[in-house]
This record gives sequence, C-alpha cells and structure tokens, in this order.
Amino acid sequence: MTPLVSIIIPTLNRAHLISDTLDSVLAQTYTNWECIVVDDGSTDNTEALIQEYINKDNRFRYFNRPKNHLPGGNGARNYGFTVSKGDYIQWFDSDDIMKPEFLEKKLQPFITNNSVDIVFSAFENLNKHGKRARLANQKFSGNILNDLVDGIVSFGPLSFLIKRALLAGYSYDETLTKNQDLDFFFRFFTSQPNLDVEHVSDVLYTVKSHKDSMTYGTSKDISKMASTYRVYLMVLNYFKEHKHTKGVLKYRYHCLNTLKVMLKNGFYSDVLKRLMTFEYISLNEKIYLVGCVFSQLFIKRGSNQFIKLKSLKE
Repeated sequence: MTPLVSIIIPTLNRAHLISDTLDSVLAQTYTNWECIVVDDGSTDNTEALIQEYINKDNRFRYFNRPKNHLPGGNGARNYGFTVSKGDYIQWFDSDDIMKPEFLEKKLQPFITNNSVDIVFSAFENLNKHGKRARLANQKFSGNILNDLVDGIVSFGPLSFLIKRALLAGYSYDETLTKNQDLDFFFRFFTSQPNLDVEHVSDVLYTVKSHKDSMTYGTSKDISKMASTYRVYLMVLNYFKEHKHTKGVLKYRYHCLNTLKVMLKNGFYSDVLKRLMTFEYISLNEKIYLVGCVFSQLFIKRGSNQFIKLKSLKE
C-alpha cells in the first residue's frame, strides 16, 4: 500500500530557510507524496526558489494564498488543504526539518492497521546555537487530553499525520494569530473522542529556533497575546464543563500567566477587561489583582501576583 500523503507548508519570506525544509522532503524514504507550498504574500525570492524545486520534481506544488483566506499561516494552511489530493494530511513549517524516515515511520501504523486514525511522533527543539534544547512527545499514555495536561504531549501540527476523511468540517481559525495549533487540535480531539491514536517514539523532525520564528516577540504583540489567552480560556472552559480538575488548574494558571505577561508589557486595559470576566478566581482575588494592575502601572510592581494566588496551589 502506497497512499498519497499531502505535505502542506505555509510560508512567508522564508527563502533563506525553506530550502533546508524542502531538501528534507526530497530525502524522504517514502516517496508517494505531494508537497504543497502556500505563499502568504512573500516579497523575497520565495516564488523563484520554489519554482526551481518544481522544475526538478513535479511532486512540489506552489500556490499563493487567495484573498478569500485571511493573511497568516492559518489561512495558508486552510487553502493548502483545499487544493491537496492526499489520503493523509501532514502539515509542516517552512523552517523545520524532517528526518528521512519521517513519513515512512508515521505511515506504518496505518498500513498495519486500517482502523488507525492519526499517528504522531516525538520531535526535538534546537536552540539558536543548534544545540538540542528539548525532546517532546516521547511518550503516550493512550489518553491524548490527559497527556496534554500532564505536559507529555504537545499539540503542534508537525507531529500529526491524519486521515484526510477525518478533517472534513475542521479548519484553522484564521482570526487567531497565536496558539492556533492548540485551538485546532483541541477542537479536533474533543469532538471525536473515539479516535484511534497511535504513537511513534522516534524523533522524526527538528524544530529550529531563530529570530524569524513565529514565537519571536510574542509578548510585545497584543494580538498574539490576546489570541493566546482566548485559546487557553476555551480549553479551561472545556475542562470545567467536563470536571477535569487537573486540566482546570493547569489552564487557569495559563490564563493568569498570560495576563501577567500582558501586564508586564503595558497592556493595562486589555488585562482589566479580561480580568473582569474571568470566572475562575474569587471576588476577593479579583479585587486584589485589579489593585496589582494599578500597582504595575504606577510603580512597575504587581504583575507577578497573578501567578502567586493561593488558589492556584490547591
């Protein structure tokens, strides 16, 4: 069995980085793939560079994100899915590297057992010096949400190879500028609780850190911070509804920590607006944190109290 795999890569002004990514696609030991690069509006020589790859291998395809999709990686990913033809979908990023057996090892569980719905793998993060800074997704308990809460599993799109049929009706939220991967996969997994998820413990790809990374400068961008908070709050609300105590505690912390970072970067009114509607602390705690906002405003102290509330340790 050699099903077609669609690799979908959004890109924006990454001509200086994407060659390494595309070379890693070319090096795959599994060869029945198409690689769809969706340009989000590059002003460098991305198009000419991708054309060189298309000229030597017609498995590469290049598209510009159409105007009916919002600018950003989410719109590019969504459009890439609509033009893809594969039986399986693999999103990837234009600055990261696949190991040669990336596709082969992730496809094997599908070929062995037709009931498998989704396969994910371990991966590594490299720091700006090229040294390994983190190993992630090394284990899987069998419960993807519990592993998310326990920090065992990360919901980054590069890990997951998914049966195309399961993605009908799902898309990335194009209004989000940050935390969109958690949003997409949390919605995906919580709306399909009986998925057969398989895990490959091998490290199959590398995520590189550099100044052009999407995470760079996030804390100083209110749009990204607001998106981060919005997704964390969505996850928190789900865990409250399903009485998942550990999930509530973890994502209450994430919400308040995001407000702390926003406050440190001077987004006072944004913090106050969200604090007023935050239902997961007591009235006294809320009053106390409002005071901390004004303390941070006038004497630059108080933001750390957002993550030091006694209730966060319960």
